[in-house]
Order: sequence, then structure tokens, then C-alpha cells
Amino acid sequence: MLYKNDVPIKLNAAEIKSIETYFHDKFPVKVIYPPGRIVKSRLKHNIKPDKPNSISFDLKAKVKTDSGVEIWRYAENVIVEEKGNKRYLPKKFIYKGVKYLERGDIELIYFLLNKSEYCKGGKNEGPMTKFMFEDLVTEAEKKVAIKKIQNKIESLLYGEDFGLPEEKLRALATAYFLNVENASLSQVQIMLNEKINATKEGPDEFFRMVNADDEIKTRVSIQKTINKGLIKHDGQKKAWFWKGEGDVKDSLICKVPTNKSPTTALYEYYLGNEGFRDDIDAVLITNKPKKEAVATE
Repeated sequence: MLYKNDVPIKLNAAEIKSIETYFHDKFPVKVIYPPGRIVKSRLKHNIKPDKPNSISFDLKAKVKTDSGVEIWRYAENVIVEEKGNKRYLPKKFIYKGVKYLERGDIELIYFLLNKSEYCKGGKNEGPMTKFMFEDLVTEAEKKVAIKKIQNKIESLLYGEDFGLPEEKLRALATAYFLNVENASLSQVQIMLNEKINATKEGPDEFFRMVNADDEIKTRVSIQKTINKGLIKHDGQKKAWFWKGEGDVKDSLICKVPTNKSPTTALYEYYLGNEGFRDDIDAVLITNKPKKEAVATE
């Protein structure tokens, strides 16, 4: 039973529905230790993490409202003593790492999720959390979605029936500014897979790139120029240079902003500078350094 300011409260249909919706109408729900309560052991010989044997907290909560403070409780029994004082039982919620709550515990679930200050992610979360709900359905859906994306990527990279042809894979790898000129097909596939999964945005970027033929051609031209040693990136100077030949020193192409990667900066410079695009086309035809190179500082 729920109590607000010592008055018994029954959940209405909307409140019950909100709990069912929150947990995808899947019961039991799982109470677990929150982050920070399970930590890596400080003892080298102990491979198991350090965690409490159990955690307990009051089934009583202060909830601030616009009109003041409400006192909420959850109790299964109430004992009225001789002087009229009430004892709410159980006084505490106790669990050992994991506890499952059934649909029949919906009043308790409501209290823990919406009123307890100890609930990580709860509506009344306080400065010290002692439990959280594990959303089993959402976590499973996320894992399935990730797996589907990975399967699609692997099908395009490695699939015999629906996989991308080797020429396309090499073009994609080169568009990612990977040097795959002397790499085998298997190496190209592995390098691409690692590149795609290196960032959270990687899969979305890969699916976009698969259909971006013009962009791939552009990136391939840039990478071919890099592979031939005609342009180079200087990490210390944070800039791209045309490689000089003989007495002609390297000449500046563009600086690399601190908020961009070298390849991104070069690609964006290529898109916005017609002269640079013409120079790239010219040196790829002649396989020789840019003749107009001038001395740098």
C-alpha cells in the first residue's frame, strides 16, 4: 500500500498504465546496483569486482512540490501503537545486487521509480543513489539493432552473394584515406571494418558513403595523390604541403584547423578550391610534383 502524508493512496488507471508503459508491459522488472557501487577490485589477485554484500534504504521519501513537501511511504502493514504512533512495515528495502519485482508489486515499483530519492534515473533522484531499474527490453532491443547493423556491414564487406565487388571496396577504403594499393582483398575488408567501427557514427557514415559515388571519386583522387608522395601532412606544422622536388621546397596547401582531422581539412579544401582540384588532376596525370611549388617559411 502507498501512503501520502500518512493517508492511504490507490493508484489510478493512468498511473498504472504509466508504469506498464515505462517497462514495455514486461514483468518482472529488475532492480540492480547503480553505477559506482560495483568497481574494479583494488587487489591484484582478485579478478572479481568489489561490490556491497547488500544495500538497504528507507521505504520513505520526501518529495518537494510547488506547494511544499509530501511524505511518501510504501508499506505492507501498519501497526498503530498505544500512543497512536504508526509503524510502517517493512521499514527498509533490502536487496543483494539483484531483485525482481512482479506486476503484483506495481505499487512498490511506482514508489521506487517515482518517489524514492535513491533511484538512479528516477523522478525524485537525490544526491546518493542506491539502486536502479534495468530496462531489459530496451537493452535487448538496442543489442538487436546493433547486431542487425553489424550484420548488414559484414554482408556488404564479406558477403559472397550480396557483398560489394572488390573494386568498390578498394574505392571505399581509399575514400576513407586508407592506403590499400598493395593490400590483399582480405586486408582491405579488415581495414574497412575497423575503420567503420572506430566511431559511433561510423556505420551511418559507411552506409552513406556506399551510395556517394562522386564523393568516393573525390576522396580516391586525394588519397592517390598522397600515396604517390606528391602531397604530405606535417603534424608539427599542422598543415598539408605539396612535396617539392630538387631545389624546390615544399609549398603550403592548407592549414589544418584544431577541430578537424587532417583528411577532413584536406577534403573540405579540395571541395572549396577549384585551383587545388585542377592541380590534383594534373599531378595524377603526370605523376610528377606540382611545378609551381614555391619555398615555404
